[in-house]
Amino acid sequence: MKKMDRHGGGSSSALSYPPPRSGAAGASPRVPNAYSIVRPEMCYYCFDVLYCHLYQLDPPRVPMFSNGSYPLFVTWKMDKSKKLRGCIGTFNDMHLHDGLREYAVTSAMKDSRFSPVSREELPRLHVSVSILCHF
Repeated sequence: MKKMDRHGGGSSSALSYPPPRSGAAGASPRVPNAYSIVRPEMCYYCFDVLYCHLYQLDPPRVPMFSNGSYPLFVTWKMDKSKKLRGCIGTFNDMHLHDGLREYAVTSAMKDSRFSPVSREELPRLHVSVSILCHF
């Protein structure tokens, strides 16, 4: 599983770029193609989708990253403490464009453990996209 983390005001990442060379410390022999799948744009896309949903705008344009099918999760956290705010996904393969669009909103608005995310919370949110490879 590879994870990309992005928040509104900065650039943190759970995945290093460029990817480690084969055999280098930190390289994952179990998931050799994860670096070709995960892109920072996936996190930006989740923010765009949520923003459009909260402000009742048309959805963002089709993203430029791969549209392969994978199990995926979208996780929202709040502030610097990164307190969980919502996390929902699927263990079934989904096309990334549709899956990220669906779960960006579902995890923010329908996680039964939390109230729906509000417009006021948007600047304090952080998002993580988890793509399960070779699952």
